[in-house]
Amino acid sequence: MGTMHFGAVAQTVQTSESEEQRRRARAEAAERERLAHAPKVELQTAGAAPDSLFLPTESPCFAISNFSLHVPEQLPAAMRALGASALPQDSFRFAQEYLEKYTGACVGKEGLNLIVKRLTALILSKGYSTTRLGIPAQDLSSGTLILTLVPGVIHAIRFADPSLSGTWKNAFPTGPGQLLNLHDIEQGLEQMKRVPSQDVDMQIIPGALPGESDVVITVKRVKPWKVTVSLDDSGAKGTGKLQTGVNAALDNALGANDLFNVGVNTDADRKGGQRGTTGGNLYYAIPYGYWTFSVYASSYDYHQQIAGLFQTFVSSGKSRNLEFTTQQLFYRDQYQKHSWQFKVGKRWSHSYVDDTELEVQRRNTTFAELAWVHTRYIGDAQLNLTLANRWGVSWFNGQPDLEPRTPDAPTYRYTLQTIDASLYAPFKLFGQAFNYIGALRAQATRSALFQSEQFSIGNRYTVRGFDGEQTLAAERGFYMRNELEMPLAQSKQAVYVGLDAGRVFGPSAQYLLGNKMVGAAAGVRGGVAGLRYDAFLSWALVKPDGLKTATPAAGFSVSYQY
Repeated sequence: MGTMHFGAVAQTVQTSESEEQRRRARAEAAERERLAHAPKVELQTAGAAPDSLFLPTESPCFAISNFSLHVPEQLPAAMRALGASALPQDSFRFAQEYLEKYTGACVGKEGLNLIVKRLTALILSKGYSTTRLGIPAQDLSSGTLILTLVPGVIHAIRFADPSLSGTWKNAFPTGPGQLLNLHDIEQGLEQMKRVPSQDVDMQIIPGALPGESDVVITVKRVKPWKVTVSLDDSGAKGTGKLQTGVNAALDNALGANDLFNVGVNTDADRKGGQRGTTGGNLYYAIPYGYWTFSVYASSYDYHQQIAGLFQTFVSSGKSRNLEFTTQQLFYRDQYQKHSWQFKVGKRWSHSYVDDTELEVQRRNTTFAELAWVHTRYIGDAQLNLTLANRWGVSWFNGQPDLEPRTPDAPTYRYTLQTIDASLYAPFKLFGQAFNYIGALRAQATRSALFQSEQFSIGNRYTVRGFDGEQTLAAERGFYMRNELEMPLAQSKQAVYVGLDAGRVFGPSAQYLLGNKMVGAAAGVRGGVAGLRYDAFLSWALVKPDGLKTATPAAGFSVSYQY
């Protein structure tokens, strides 16, 4: 039925553990794809904040020992409070601190204008695009410089079409009566653009009072539901190489810029007596300003006939997964975004031989994961980086380790760290457009792990060149994927070549045939109308002796969305 060692090369006999590795690799690839195509709204085009305090030598000039930012008295009390700068918690405290850097400087007319210009640039760099500075009449010989600050405030946020259904309120981290900050507006627009069936734009219109503005949102929508039918050969031979699925998506189900997806999948071979798989998944996500909440659930059942020495028996299994994710974006500007992400997940699995459960393989585990998610924009290129720490925990009845437990035995109370980085970089060479798509994933741990938590390489989602029937898995490891894509004119088709490499380490690696893989791939992908496809050939360049794989290892996926 396969090897006794959790780190050994996976056999053609399918298990819940090997399917969990396959599912996780597929999910990691999908997450990289999602981040690469996440909506980006950049409203701020102003230059960088000032980095010089130099003032010209002028005559006359006045030594300034005190700086003061005043909000006009005629503005409403609420607006005056928003423009405060005296206390550490005040929104414009940074402006007061910047002015104080000029304490003791001799300021003339040109220097005064330069200070105001620099401070205006600083305010704009913070996103306060409708906040204005002024220079009131004053006597600088007193040693005090007073500037007026009119805070830019949101009077209203509204749809351009008053009859439009749904809401903007849970997408925007701001609202009427708050300071107008372009970063808040960008976040709200991006949260609305996450909904595939709607596109949004906005205008900032001056209000009745100085500093007040209306944010007017224009929304374009198409039908909110989609059905996608797919076919690929990503399955295992033992349970069905060809896999087919149907996915239904409904956007704005609650009118709250929310996403809902439900899907089912099964083997397309339909040799039910010999082998088969069935599965399903459900996903729901809803934004709340800088926060996004989501839940994901999936199921997977399989069975296969195994030829024994004297008889044929049926090996089968089922697994269930449930994950809750909370993500908060805590910093953004025109160059980068930073988020925290917290995830809690449950997994249940059962394995059977001729309908008799193998209780020693029963799993009821829980994990918690805290991650830092970073996106960096470098010209037209985009770098995504996720650093995560995951723990096996006892929450929600997560099963304990078997006692007595030896130090080198696998544990459910593990701690592991992962890094996932991807780079998308378009460029031109001799007038031809190219895209470089790179990915790096690594896992480190000091814990002995069960197979489902180990790092696995050797399939289309990790190191290409291998058919995925036999993989390498151990406690630690990494892989790198490098792809050069060449779009074919304006046809929405592209050809690509890839070179991947990976290696695994850890106590379980001693049972492997080897620990490193290198593979190459070439393929074509694209689409016409609702049809999408990807077909490739791949070759193993470096592999352990004795590891079997198709040469070349071919693969395809095709889907149609209605």
